[in-house]
Amino acid sequence: MKTHSVEILDPKSGLFVSLTNGGSGAIMIGDDVIAAAPIPEHGLDKLSDGPLSLETDRGTLEVQIASEGEPIVFDGELTGRREARLAGMTGTLVDQGETIELDCSGVLHSREETDRPTQLTRDLTMILSDGGLICVATAAPPGTTRHSEEEAVSAISHPRGYIEFEEVLLSTEYDGAGRQVRATLELWPASDEIAILHGAGSVISGCTARVGDRQINTALFRWSLDGHLGLGRYEISAARNGD
Repeated sequence: MKTHSVEILDPKSGLFVSLTNGGSGAIMIGDDVIAAAPIPEHGLDKLSDGPLSLETDRGTLEVQIASEGEPIVFDGELTGRREARLAGMTGTLVDQGETIELDCSGVLHSREETDRPTQLTRDLTMILSDGGLICVATAAPPGTTRHSEEEAVSAISHPRGYIEFEEVLLSTEYDGAGRQVRATLELWPASDEIAILHGAGSVISGCTARVGDRQINTALFRWSLDGHLGLGRYEISAARNGD
């Protein structure tokens, strides 16, 4: 599998970086979008355990990446085979002459190439304050955006263990422009011995891009999952159907 996307989240500075092969690339500090541009189809293929080096109109981003913990692994019919793992991010962001030192967490996502077409995909990552990582991926087949027809997969990798979820309920509220602003999440484990997890999240910042025939809404969400706090990307990619 090749690197498909990378997330960098630094609560101290408010930095949020989201880069996706063949998709949207965004660098934000709070609501301030430092850079936003499409990423070439294979632009991140060689990125694995760093370094990441980017230039923007306002400066540079230099980051060393070190993988941490057990990866989350999915293999769905529509979502495809993929992995996600926590990573330590250290480096610097230079923005308009100001240098910000980074020592934070992020997520590396890898996928096998696939030609499965989708109408709608939703990808959610949650880095928990206690060291856990939750990933949710959904995909709707061409011709429908009904969540009841989506394939949905989810798992958590945590210092205390790894759990796969049998059923995923992700409900999202949108603003007038169709961007995700709030969401609720229910995760039903495959084992009856583990309680159902409930979460709620709200947007901190975000941006929208049109890449090829897709409209991609990328947002940083703040989450609470059964009392545990978390941060992470919630990205929705929808086919534009020729408009």
